[in-house]
Amino acid sequence: MYAHIKQETQIMQTQLTATRLRADLFSTLDRVVETGEVVEVKRPNGSVRIVRDTSTQRLATLQPHPGTINGDPDDLAGLSWEQTWQPTL
Repeated sequence: MYAHIKQETQIMQTQLTATRLRADLFSTLDRVVETGEVVEVKRPNGSVRIVRDTSTQRLATLQPHPGTINGDPDDLAGLSWEQTWQPTL
């Protein structure tokens, strides 16, 4: 078993064997989520990377847009276009 750490574009990367990953699975997953570290698991026929999903973190950067709805938001719930909409066929 071996663990090798190298730096790649400011993100640490750890290389583990599958046996080592199995022994430390939950702590390895917690470390990836907390630090953003990339873990590469080496197998005889290739390798697999475990990376943190950043899509949920992008939502945390959303900025509020007060005043986007001009008027009472409850009025939008009953809005109907059935009488004014004309399909063009």
